[in-house]
Amino acid sequence: MPSLFSSTTRTLAFCTVVALSGLAMGKEESITSANHPALQRALTESPDADKNADGQLSLEEYSALLGPQRPNDPENPKAPLLPVRPDGNLVIHDFEENNLGQNSGWSPVHATPLKDNPLGALGGNWQREGDAFNRDLQSGTKMMRRRVGPFEGKLFLTTISNSQRSVGSLRSPVFLLEQDYVLIRMSGGGHPGQICVNLHTAAGVVRSATGSNDDYFENVAMDVREFRGQFARIELRDQHRGLWGHLNVDEILMTSQPADSRVISSRPAPPAPTGGLVISSSGQHQGVLTLENGQLSCGGKPVDSEIFLTVNSLPESISRLPGAIRLLNGEVWNAEVKTVEGAGRKKLLNIRSQIFGEQKVPLSSLASMEFVAGEPGDSREPGTFYRKDGEPLPGSLIWVRAKDIAIRSPLGVIPVPRASALRFVLAKPTPPEKRIGDEIGLSDGSILFGTTAFEGNQLIIQHETLGEIRIAWSSVHYLRRNIPNLIWVDEVPRTVMEAIGPALPPPAPQLNSTVSESHARSLRIMPHTVLRLSLPPTQGPAIFRGQLHPVPGNQARLEVTLLQGDSPIWSRKIQSRFEPIPLSLDLPRSEELTIKVTFDGPLAFPCGVDLRDAHVIRSNNLNPE
Repeated sequence: MPSLFSSTTRTLAFCTVVALSGLAMGKEESITSANHPALQRALTESPDADKNADGQLSLEEYSALLGPQRPNDPENPKAPLLPVRPDGNLVIHDFEENNLGQNSGWSPVHATPLKDNPLGALGGNWQREGDAFNRDLQSGTKMMRRRVGPFEGKLFLTTISNSQRSVGSLRSPVFLLEQDYVLIRMSGGGHPGQICVNLHTAAGVVRSATGSNDDYFENVAMDVREFRGQFARIELRDQHRGLWGHLNVDEILMTSQPADSRVISSRPAPPAPTGGLVISSSGQHQGVLTLENGQLSCGGKPVDSEIFLTVNSLPESISRLPGAIRLLNGEVWNAEVKTVEGAGRKKLLNIRSQIFGEQKVPLSSLASMEFVAGEPGDSREPGTFYRKDGEPLPGSLIWVRAKDIAIRSPLGVIPVPRASALRFVLAKPTPPEKRIGDEIGLSDGSILFGTTAFEGNQLIIQHETLGEIRIAWSSVHYLRRNIPNLIWVDEVPRTVMEAIGPALPPPAPQLNSTVSESHARSLRIMPHTVLRLSLPPTQGPAIFRGQLHPVPGNQARLEVTLLQGDSPIWSRKIQSRFEPIPLSLDLPRSEELTIKVTFDGPLAFPCGVDLRDAHVIRSNNLNPE
């Protein structure tokens, strides 16, 4: 929808394009209202700002308008004036102030509703939703500065934090599109629609930029020539909780030329319908999962075969409590950590869970209590208290109260305000060698073990400590079964038989346990690696199943070979951008499996394969469709 400024701005665009092109090529020309649309608008709206009465507005005269609030006419509202740099670029945000809510040099404007415009109103500050944008810029810059490459100024924005579970958005006030491009210096996760910078106009999201699963800053230019003269707002989104679930932004500008930027000139594709995953005795299926009358369906079709794994897509907005406890057996309960009662070995931790309510948990069963839920890879040294500001404190726990936590350390008793607490680690988890029961991941981040069954639209869990728990299917993130004759490859002993690189040995195979809509476990294997898997014997012939995927950004041609003993059972030469390869291979003797990955051409990086949700199942347990 055209704005009040549409005709004026487009006329100015035609008049100034030659001058601005000269500026972009580095010609020495001072910025005035004769060659810059923002200064021309300012002169039209505020002619008294021309102090020397020469009929033009200089950059100095324009800058003087950024401080005071200009007179307001509700019928002809004035869009904010944005800072202009000597090169002519307009600054939407440079992230040089720790307070993200401020408008970074914009001129103040009256709060004025925009008629028939879904963007709402002019005025106001940047608005935050969720937790992802709560980190102060100084600590984020200090953590990430060596990973992002050169950046402008002293600070930049990052949503990386102590927990990848944090999600949220940051939205700018409404401004006027007065240049041909919105230029964003950004990096981070490559998850369209989830980790991104969006440009909203009255027509909705018209441009969207996402990262490339790389933290090194790059320039991304949104081509907005067709929207010149329209109102807009910028939205930064972090709605991804898994790998590469963060966004880095150095600055957001408006400019006349994209230079060497990656240019985005089309509207984002509509989001694909969210779905889920089922791996059963009949194979792998993808689609929306529903549970009705105890029957699981995938994409509207009942799943009648035996279920090995289900993964539900997570909703964008999930209610989670701030903390968690980690048990010695490997379970994680999302919960509010309240207080400790009792003495000696009979101490109990009081918690509150959204799933199973108020509980008293013996401290002897805990690995850690987390006042702010962390990630599996966070530091957890037994007998250590971790805090937000300050070094970890070694010692023993004295009390946990509503207002503070006390630690007995070599320096004496140290009380710490609860607001500064991250976690106290009591011991390392010691899960049993052979897990009994299924693994259940809930949408709030909890992980439980127990026997399961479907009933109505609920998952029934028989839990060793909590008894019978009934969970609505909408609250179940994933279910990984532990049944006879089913072997999950990520749980068996792995031995690297050979790892020879052109200069250094490649990294050891890495297990990624972050659950996504497409898989629950992934084993990453780099070229020049020979990996041997020791499989427990099954009664009779078995089948090895899984999917091979390229690592993100794979640049190398590879050859992957699977052997049983010394005998190859499958081999494939694959291109750098290969499509996922489903595997279903007969194993006459399911005792040992070897995976060999080599280069099939010149060295190129990044490189490697991800083996997803690999498992071995006795042939008699399969039910092919």
